[in-house]
Amino acid sequence: MVNEGGQPYRPDFFPIAQPAARDLLRPAFGRSQDIRGGNVKHVRSVAWSCDGRRVATGGEFKEILVWDTKLNIEARGSTPLPSSSKTNVHNGHVGSIAWSPVDPHILVSGDKGASAGGVIAVWDVTSNSSPIASFKIPGDVLHISFHPSGRHFAVVCPQRNKDEVFFYWRHPIDGVEKWERRDDVALGGALMDFGAEEINSLRFDNSGKLVCAVSNDGSINAWIYPTQLQAQQEQMDDTLEPRVIKSGPSTTPSTPKLPVEVENAEILKSREGSREGSPENTREGKETAEEDTEINEEEQGKVNQEGEEVKQTIVAEGDEYKQTEIEGSEDVEMKEPAQEMEALPTTSAAPSRQPTPPLPPNQTLIKPAEKKKAGQLQRFRHAVCHSASLLSLAFDPQGKYLAVGGQDALLSMFDTRNWICERTFDVCTSAIRHIAFSHDGEFIALGGDDSYIAIVSVYSGALVAKLPVYGMVSSIAWHPKTNWLAYSYSGKVASPIWHIVHQET
Repeated sequence: MVNEGGQPYRPDFFPIAQPAARDLLRPAFGRSQDIRGGNVKHVRSVAWSCDGRRVATGGEFKEILVWDTKLNIEARGSTPLPSSSKTNVHNGHVGSIAWSPVDPHILVSGDKGASAGGVIAVWDVTSNSSPIASFKIPGDVLHISFHPSGRHFAVVCPQRNKDEVFFYWRHPIDGVEKWERRDDVALGGALMDFGAEEINSLRFDNSGKLVCAVSNDGSINAWIYPTQLQAQQEQMDDTLEPRVIKSGPSTTPSTPKLPVEVENAEILKSREGSREGSPENTREGKETAEEDTEINEEEQGKVNQEGEEVKQTIVAEGDEYKQTEIEGSEDVEMKEPAQEMEALPTTSAAPSRQPTPPLPPNQTLIKPAEKKKAGQLQRFRHAVCHSASLLSLAFDPQGKYLAVGGQDALLSMFDTRNWICERTFDVCTSAIRHIAFSHDGEFIALGGDDSYIAIVSVYSGALVAKLPVYGMVSSIAWHPKTNWLAYSYSGKVASPIWHIVHQET
């Protein structure tokens, strides 16, 4: 579009985008209300329940407070999680909290800054004695995002090389629905399918079919998220390769080779016992048979025991089996057949059960040591749209736009249908770390390293309000039913406080 006039471009020059053209009053926000008391340390995170009746705040020193908004938000109306008589499950300050979008009683919290690792806790605020589920993760919790169905949530965990995302869902176990970590899908870690090393913010889209994230390379990424159980991939790293049984050198003494006629007549008889129709016409065979009848009960037990040892001498070293070895060596001088039979008393009597037959030659053996690993989510889109790191993203409640902001202090608005950047907002001077849409999609709040929080009209692009802050903004959250904005920042204040600002008109 060419600007033919001499005036600079201003979004509010378009009359159709003005509130009056849509039968709306010009918005105005009043002075913010300071909420004091209850917290001991700085407030790190703020979130509204889906019905707007509660506000949860997470702070340092493992603090989680739930505030009742039915009458007035006061310190005496706050409830700690867990109750003061119980031990807290968190190890560090609570830097991220999220309410279920469908159940106003379910709250998820995560901590960071603890050397022992992070903890994810799922709370039922109606029973504040202890969480209904807790999970340990190897690191801090950077971000928590709920699925629109309320049955799934994702946790971003920073790692040394590449950040990792853990997915949790409410799944029936033994007929009872419980929260558990998904082991069939994964995202990030060493197997991440793109070059970015950090996931700075992550959200599910309004349909729940995609999970989107922004990274430090200025890219927007989207993956297809399956809500059903996925078949796990087979990991063959620890599985031994198939090996073919072959004859070869043995580490145990080898069996002396007997003459062919002795091997066919005497050795077969000695290993399998006397059978009907067996050759017993030789003098040596008769003497052996007579000696067998003189074995007493004690010797018979010994023979049976030794017979079992003969049968069980087929052992597996790796995947290669070796057959029973007979005493002797190839270097030993050959004995007489009768003496050979006397040297092998264990084979003269029939074993208690038939010996294990040798395996057929050229048989392939596979060791059944298979592992299952979670499959990476299928990537749907990867687009680099900013020249600097992207730190935050948010979806319009109506599903029209995806807003992203980062180190370059620019806010970009993308169409969720075609993934095209429709407009940008240049209302900040420093990094944008937090973005939040109002419940009706009319306003968007931006906060970060600036000395103010900017509230911008989505359709006209006009700057509606600037809320002064005295430190880096740590959390922004809109009320789900009215234009109330709750926020907190970290700064040098006399007492830990957080704030709520109301739209006047």
